[in-house]
Amino acid sequence: MKSVVAVAVAAAAVVGAAAPAAAATFPVGSSNFTATAGAGGTFAGAFKNQGIGAGTFSDVFTFTLPTNGLGSGTVTTSVTDLGSVNDLDFTSVTINDIAASITKTAGGAFEVAFINNVPIIAGQLNRLVVNGVSRGNGAYGGQATFTPINSAVPEPATWAMMIMGFGVVGYAMRRRRSTVRFSQAV
Repeated sequence: MKSVVAVAVAAAAVVGAAAPAAAATFPVGSSNFTATAGAGGTFAGAFKNQGIGAGTFSDVFTFTLPTNGLGSGTVTTSVTDLGSVNDLDFTSVTINDIAASITKTAGGAFEVAFINNVPIIAGQLNRLVVNGVSRGNGAYGGQATFTPINSAVPEPATWAMMIMGFGVVGYAMRRRRSTVRFSQAV
């Protein structure tokens, strides 16, 4: 047990001593980050990075959307041999500073970070940040979706039609008033 702890501490020291890589920024439309518009103002996106050198990394994917809404997504990595040059570990994944949940399966060979219903603000630079540690040739990929939030406040043209409709109904009701005549039975 002590040897396992010692190996883990030594591995952490080696990883911590590796020179941190500069943050890479990938705007939507780059080869690492694509997005497709869909019906009803939705968007679907795919993002990735591969060939990540040894050490810590921080990748920032940036995007701006035309309407407020909610975003969701997942990012995954896998490796055949734990600790090999292709091994990569997530340390954090965030969208607009909201942390995703990270799950490791099969002893850490597969990692998945996922998040659901994150507020996305229109006209603002939104950020998806993937931080981790690569052993020399790491790779990951992910997908994201966006659904606009329909506003509960009607547009001005809708207000005008509503007000005109109330006016027409009121006028019709007023004109339909009938006079009541009493007659006496003889």
